[in-house]
Amino acid sequence: MKKHLLPSVLLVLLFLGAQNASASIYGWVQKANFGAQGRHRGTGIAIGNRGYMGLGHYNGAGPNIVMKDWWEYDPATNAWTQRADYIGNNGNGNYASLALGMDQYGYVGGGQSGGDLNLYRYDPSTNSWTAMGAMPANFVNNEGFVLNNKGYAMSGSTLREYDPATNSWTQKNAMPFSVWTWNSSFVVDGKGYVKSSNSLWEYKPLLDQWVIRASFPGLTSGGAAAFAQYNKGYIICGYAGSLALVQSEVWEFDPALNTWTQLPDFPGTSRRFCSGFTVNNRSYFGIGTNGTNFNDFWEFNGSDIYADLNSIDSDVQFSFGPNPSVDYIRFSSEELKDFSVRIYTMSGQFITELEAQNSQCELQRDGMPSGTYIFEVRQDDRSLLTKRFIFN
Repeated sequence: MKKHLLPSVLLVLLFLGAQNASASIYGWVQKANFGAQGRHRGTGIAIGNRGYMGLGHYNGAGPNIVMKDWWEYDPATNAWTQRADYIGNNGNGNYASLALGMDQYGYVGGGQSGGDLNLYRYDPSTNSWTAMGAMPANFVNNEGFVLNNKGYAMSGSTLREYDPATNSWTQKNAMPFSVWTWNSSFVVDGKGYVKSSNSLWEYKPLLDQWVIRASFPGLTSGGAAAFAQYNKGYIICGYAGSLALVQSEVWEFDPALNTWTQLPDFPGTSRRFCSGFTVNNRSYFGIGTNGTNFNDFWEFNGSDIYADLNSIDSDVQFSFGPNPSVDYIRFSSEELKDFSVRIYTMSGQFITELEAQNSQCELQRDGMPSGTYIFEVRQDDRSLLTKRFIFN
């Protein structure tokens, strides 16, 4: 079997297609840039039908610049509005903070700068911050989650619940794992899910119980963003072991099936320490760094993914499926008599080439890992089209 990379001209075409911000690209649409300077280790939460981002820092080779600005995003108008600065850490801002978005308020506290154990409440109706008193720990570099309008924060193997109705913290049963720095978390159907390194745990609040779920099969070990929509959770970007090994992977977790599916990569620049939130089953993602701090911002709609995957934008009459599949993909054309189909990994590594017979050919999975793949249709040494398919 020949080992070669996807031809460079196709890589250019895929890149250019990913930069088209006016249309959905495998569920992603680029939106108005974040309202301020790029940064990483910031916050991203939803309060009601608006999203909020802010805080964070940027450093690079220069001094550590800590941010305190706070921005509101309105999905209906695709517009950012600056709101009252965060008042924590003596008004000097913070990064790597705990941030919890609820029905009416947002709560932010802790962070890398240290020295301030207070939790602060943001009220969108008055555009004001209020100190709510000391937290039981300095939550830093760990992402919490919200269930039934209560916040959950982790440190080590300790889980604490914050009840905004009583402004009080309660320690829950000990966690059966120690949370990894730069974990990711999301909520589906009243359960909390925490990705800690490559482990995934489900928290059942009524039983105060943790259950291990299918291990995360992707490369990202930390620094990813996470959100949920349509009863599925998503892990996006991050780094793999070393901070320099930033990723573009997108993974979907289905709690009902306890399975992970790799989706087409995030079409923007790979990054770590990014932020995301979900408003009305639309998820939003942005900021982060790969050494350069970004302020781009994207909308993700999981329901668009498979429509994009299965559409053929070409003059050639061609079909393929089922997609997604568990065992095979059949390629066929009423127009083409002789054609071949090359199969590649998402990184462009060649896997195999199929020759059509009677205007069709079939790829058997034969142990290929779950995930997204690229196929290229060729005839007479010409590339006719490229698309992606998924093996679940």
